[in-house]
Parts: sequence; structure tokens; C-alpha cells
Amino acid sequence: MLMVVGVLALNYPLISLFDRKASVWGIPLPFLHVFVVWILLILGLAVLAEYRGRRGGSGNSGKDVTDDSVTRVSHDKTTEAGVSAVNTDNSMNGDPFPAPVPRPNAGD
Repeated sequence: MLMVVGVLALNYPLISLFDRKASVWGIPLPFLHVFVVWILLILGLAVLAEYRGRRGGSGNSGKDVTDDSVTRVSHDKTTEAGVSAVNTDNSMNGDPFPAPVPRPNAGD
């Protein structure tokens, strides 16, 4: 809904209402309209994101996105610099070029 309001506010019929030679604080009216609408859309998106965040959001149903085994990093294996470099599921063993996966014949 917010996107539709933004498209309508920044599209021809409404933006032509502000196509005047007037200015506010030295800023031409069409530019002022575009930047005010832009700021209001950003604020509206921030309010909407905060509201959905407090409500539990949608999609992840309150699940912590760092609770995935792919993103979880082992903290007991560290390099000389003290940086952990291995996932807990050992799907990547630190080899930057893993061996190719063998594939069955395609009917040759």
C-alpha cells in the first residue's frame, strides 16, 4: 500500500499540481514536493517496519535468523588471528575450491 501511495504521489497527475515557478526557502516547488514525499515514504516505511517488528513480523514468525546451522560458526576452532573460520556443520572445511560433485551419466 505504501508503494502505491508513493507511485501516485510521484507520478504525473499529482506532481503536475506542484509544477509552478514558486519556491519555498529558495527551493523550487517541484523539487520540494519530490523530497518531502521521499522523506515521508522513508518515515512511513520505518514506522511500518517497527510496527511489524513489535507484532512479530511476517515470514520468520519470531525465529532468530542466526539460528541456522549454515550461519552458525564454531567458536572453538580459531585461526592464528583468533578468527573463527569453520561452520559447525562442517559443510565447508576451509577449502576455497571444494571438489566437484560427481554427477550420473546423462544418457551418453
